[in-house]
Amino acid sequence: MTENIFTKQEQQVLACIPRGEKNAKKVKTIILQSGCNTRDLYETRESLLNKGVPIGSLRHPPYGWFIPATKEEAKRGLLEYSSQAATMNKNLAIFKAAMKKEFGE
Repeated sequence: MTENIFTKQEQQVLACIPRGEKNAKKVKTIILQSGCNTRDLYETRESLLNKGVPIGSLRHPPYGWFIPATKEEAKRGLLEYSSQAATMNKNLAIFKAAMKKEFGE
C-alpha cells in the first residue's frame, strides 16, 4: 500500500486498524482514535476498500475491524461481508413485499 494515494483522513483511519483478526478493533475505539464521526468512518472504510485495502470485520469476539494477516483471515472477512449482503437482500425482499401489499404493484 502506497501512503501517498490516501487522503489524510484515510491515513488516520488506516493507522487505527490493526493487522490480524485477533487484534480486531471495535468501531467505537477507531472513532475515538481517528477523530472521525461514525458516518465519516464508514465512508472512509468504503473509500479504502475501493482503493484496494482489505478491511475485514468480525461480528463475533473479539469484534471489530482488522486488516487480514493471512489468506484464511481474508476468506473469513469475506464471509462476514457475504453474510451481511445476504441479510440486506432478505430485508430488501421483505420491504418490496410490504410495499406491494401496502401500495400495490
